[in-house]
Amino acid sequence: MSLAVVTGASGGIGLELSKILAREGHDLLLVARSEERLKEISQMLSSEHGVQVSYLAADLTDISSAETVAEMGAGAEILVNNAGFGD
Repeated sequence: MSLAVVTGASGGIGLELSKILAREGHDLLLVARSEERLKEISQMLSSEHGVQVSYLAADLTDISSAETVAEMGAGAEILVNNAGFGD
């Protein structure tokens, strides 16, 4: 199945969309700032749905982090750009 990249995946809409995509069989790259939460979610989705789940703890306001996400997500067929809003 295809790769889906989800930013803001540690909670709210991003988390719920990640669950749907995993249930549909998509491999995932989850991105958010909370590494421990991403690790828990990745393990849960992988074990429940048998998909490959990678994660990256990153602040997307930092250009180098955004570039890393772009590199890791190269070839993704789905992008859910759900990054949170910060001051």
